[in-house]
Amino acid sequence: MASQPTTLTPADLQRFERDGYVVVRQAFPRAEALAMERRWWSELQDAHGIRRDDRSSWRQIPGNLKAAKRDPAQAGILTESVRGIFDDLLGAGTWSPPKDWGRTIVTFPEAGNWELPTHFWHSDNPCAPHLDRPRGLFIVSFIGSVAPGAGGTLIVSGSPRLLIQQERRLPLDQRRGLGTRPWERFNRSHPWLMALTGQAPSPGDRIAAFMDRETTVEGVPLRVVELTGEPGDMVFCHPVMVHCAAPNRGVWPRFMRIKQQFLTHEGRALFRSLIRAGEKVP
Repeated sequence: MASQPTTLTPADLQRFERDGYVVVRQAFPRAEALAMERRWWSELQDAHGIRRDDRSSWRQIPGNLKAAKRDPAQAGILTESVRGIFDDLLGAGTWSPPKDWGRTIVTFPEAGNWELPTHFWHSDNPCAPHLDRPRGLFIVSFIGSVAPGAGGTLIVSGSPRLLIQQERRLPLDQRRGLGTRPWERFNRSHPWLMALTGQAPSPGDRIAAFMDRETTVEGVPLRVVELTGEPGDMVFCHPVMVHCAAPNRGVWPRFMRIKQQFLTHEGRALFRSLIRAGEKVP
């Protein structure tokens, strides 16, 4: 990590170290995001018959948008500000521009009350390449507006620090044990986590218990955070951030991109070494 940040503030870096993520408003131009959003609507109409001005046509689609994944316009996301953030979090000269900005996710609103999920809490990346420092990022980019309760990805603030802390304590043979993913141990490691992930009875008010206040586990403060934002906003997370999809109970589709694995050169080499060694990785 750079000793003198060029884009993020010292408080931003402290937040990333403590909580595992940092939110950057207008990391890339709002106009660029809205132009992408228009092209996503065009693809929805052409490929799925879903029209922006006809809510009766709105429905969940299988998979993600294909043309949007390859859209050259996404190059506009890599602004000088975003380059500076990568340098601040990963180190200058350690990374290459991404080929794309990840999955193109559209989640249409559905009726019902918003509830905090109990299942599918997970991390997409192995801990091994990141035990001493993050050698990659998990990145969320807002293409459209995402309001509270409108499908924003849920993260467990503090989970990367606790997950890696727990992983470091394990003997090497247990880290590489077959059939057990790190977050499965993590989810069983404390009553608060067991209740969050549906492995123990939930409190009556899950939002109050898990989102409105922090709970300290093994010296690490944890809290569920809903990622909301406006077009052009981005969230940069530690690569082993524990997260979960959420229902969209809003009035507008969620348009987001999620880059699950953006690795440094060193991180990519370490990840490949795990694969060659036969390590089971998420």
